[in-house]
Amino acid sequence: MPPTVVVDELHLTVRMPADLPAGEAEAVRRTLAELAFLDHVRAAVLAVVREYPTLAPVAVTASR
Repeated sequence: MPPTVVVDELHLTVRMPADLPAGEAEAVRRTLAELAFLDHVRAAVLAVVREYPTLAPVAVTASR
């Protein structure tokens, strides 16, 4: 595979209310930390990228 260059980076910001009860805030953090959540984010991003034929040659990764 030929070398690649970074063309762009997109960042996802997840916010929750500052006054969310501790138990609910922890549930949000646990969900975001689950591998299944990141897998779903990756799948969603790849589905969107596939909608654009001009992006066919690019490689897309999602990581934390």
